[in-house]
Amino acid sequence: MEYSPIADKTVLKNYGEAGLRIKNFLKVEKARKWCCYEWFYSNIDRTIFLNDNDFVTCLRELYPDIEPGTKLTRLQWSIIRRSFGKPRRCSAKFFEEERAMLRTKRNKLRMLQQGKARMEENELYKDIPNTIPAPIRIGASVTAYIEGSLFIGEVTAIDSTTHCYRIKFDRPGLGTHTISDVNVMSNGEIEMVSKDSFFTNRQKAIKPILDPSASVPTDINAYLSKHSLPTGSIGGYPIEFLRCVVKMNKILNVKRELLNKIKHINSELEFKTSFSEDIDGGSRLLYATTVLDLDKLNKILQNTIKDLQKHAKTYLGTETIVALKAKEECHASAEGLVAEANQLVRVEHEKSTKFAIDLTSLLIQIEKLYTEKNPALMSVLNESIRNIRSTIHPSNLHSFQDNVEVPLAHIQARLKQVFLSNN
Repeated sequence: MEYSPIADKTVLKNYGEAGLRIKNFLKVEKARKWCCYEWFYSNIDRTIFLNDNDFVTCLRELYPDIEPGTKLTRLQWSIIRRSFGKPRRCSAKFFEEERAMLRTKRNKLRMLQQGKARMEENELYKDIPNTIPAPIRIGASVTAYIEGSLFIGEVTAIDSTTHCYRIKFDRPGLGTHTISDVNVMSNGEIEMVSKDSFFTNRQKAIKPILDPSASVPTDINAYLSKHSLPTGSIGGYPIEFLRCVVKMNKILNVKRELLNKIKHINSELEFKTSFSEDIDGGSRLLYATTVLDLDKLNKILQNTIKDLQKHAKTYLGTETIVALKAKEECHASAEGLVAEANQLVRVEHEKSTKFAIDLTSLLIQIEKLYTEKNPALMSVLNESIRNIRSTIHPSNLHSFQDNVEVPLAHIQARLKQVFLSNN
């Protein structure tokens, strides 16, 4: 067959039209979700869904002589299906049991990947395939499913306790997000490892670097110098960052104890004053010493906060930092607006005033989200909604959903479409 340039141009034209149709099709949110549900498989789910299903497994156990690809008659298939018993009825309970089974298999895979499975528990993992994917490493290129769309990024940290990956996305403005492992897929070839290699004996308990239940020392720097941390990283987080977090935790515990101590001293002094008793020098000295310790601790706390902010700029991303600052600004503006309006209305109930401030802050956050077009503000807005929801009485939740959550969900969906069309 001779080469025809006209035919070649026709083929390219048809391909171009098909590509344009697909592009327009994928602009629809439902179409994108459908594609993700059909073809997107995370590393942990790929092992479950793309391996032999329950029917094939039962067939191999009951009829080991039947090899794959064997052609059978209809009568033979009927006998095989009948031996499996009565099929399940498609119902809500059936889907609930299937989802529970899926969650169980996912947890087993996670236990294997984290090396928490023991040799004596081998029988519990019979339903897991012989080869499973190794955990995704830091620095690997991945595709993550976020709110109905797929985005490419790089793994920057691993959180084994919540089964999540912290991913820095390549798309400008998307920033860094923490994504569940069921929504993360490797872009390259998936490293498969034998299941038996993950079985270990129970490891000795590792003594924590700093025991939270231990008594809290007043000299934070001296305590941390005696308990020096190793260099490098733990779980993808640098040691210096973890040192700041531990130090902050200890400082807050000490500050809590000092505040309780001051509160106790104040109660004793008020009791003595009410009975016209003299306040001795020992009580004055104790109060003054406690206040000076608190002042010194506040200075250490300020320095630790500055160190944490430096790490936050590195690992959270500029967009997330800007979004968190914007949230604080919105809350401050809301407090000012409610205080100004309260001069006319005069609402004295503290919880009602706080609720009005929170709702006003939501409206200001939506305005900032539209004007600044920072996607990180969307997650901050969702967090604010969840915080308000947690403070509402159960009897008022239905009203909150109808009058606040549902309208805000429509606004967020519209804003997402605006962001996607601009990008």
